[in-house]
Amino acid sequence: MFLKLLQNRNVILISALIFAFLLPGGSKYISDYTLYILAVVMIFSLTGVKLNLLKDYKSTLKVSGEAILYNFIFQGILLLGIAYFSFDKSIFNGFVVLAATPPGVAVIPFTYTFKGNQDFSFRGILGAYLASVILSPLIIYVFSEGVVLNPMIIIGVTVKIIVVPLILSRFLLIKKIYPVTEKIRGKIIDWGFALIIYTAVAVNRDLIFNDYITVLKSVGILFLSTFGTGVFFLFIHRKTTDKKLIISKNLMLTIKSSGFAIAVTLILFEEKSAIPAAVMSIFVLLWLITLNIYYSKKNRT
Repeated sequence: MFLKLLQNRNVILISALIFAFLLPGGSKYISDYTLYILAVVMIFSLTGVKLNLLKDYKSTLKVSGEAILYNFIFQGILLLGIAYFSFDKSIFNGFVVLAATPPGVAVIPFTYTFKGNQDFSFRGILGAYLASVILSPLIIYVFSEGVVLNPMIIIGVTVKIIVVPLILSRFLLIKKIYPVTEKIRGKIIDWGFALIIYTAVAVNRDLIFNDYITVLKSVGILFLSTFGTGVFFLFIHRKTTDKKLIISKNLMLTIKSSGFAIAVTLILFEEKSAIPAAVMSIFVLLWLITLNIYYSKKNRT
């Protein structure tokens, strides 16, 4: 019974969130290795991606355009439109960074988990990150009154968490290795992502507890931008026949990279500005757990 619980994705992810609040001290031993853990998760997640799909550059550009539309334009307008009238300049700057943040790379492993369209998710993530080299600094510069983000930060992140894992994932597809890859892939993704969530929330635990009013207002906006837009998207596409594509598009719309947002906010602004990104890391997890329950029920049906 206990071993089954340890293999249940919802139990693993919810436990990560609970331990982050109750026992945050462990994060200091993990935080330096978070990027490597994410890279391992991405290596296993990307084994389902075929590189020859990039040869179809027209399709890749189309998917990249959709990812930019969902992540930067739809979410950007929603986040900035509400935050502008709700917060002081310091917290508003935190929402500016969220608007400028590319989709979370969690889109790729959870596309695999939810049986979505892996080709769409990979193309979308790759295109959105390449576009973010220009879009992210531009959004921050325009809405934060001239604050400059070095594009090399984004290029470095893209290489470390997408390009290098993609190359290394090819070794896991070697005929003699692939059976082992297939057997442990799901467990690596679940436990790796749980460690990342634990660290992201635990490191920012005190930040979340220090300003209840700001946190509660941020909760309202981020609930709308994740659960609100996600549920609405599923509702309007409920009769669409290509369910795999809807899964991928929904993830692209609702999942932003909280790790990227927190890091960039702390580089450019005061610590208080990172509250929206810290709250978002929790909502990303809760939304993924909700989707896991939803798709598990649909698959059983």
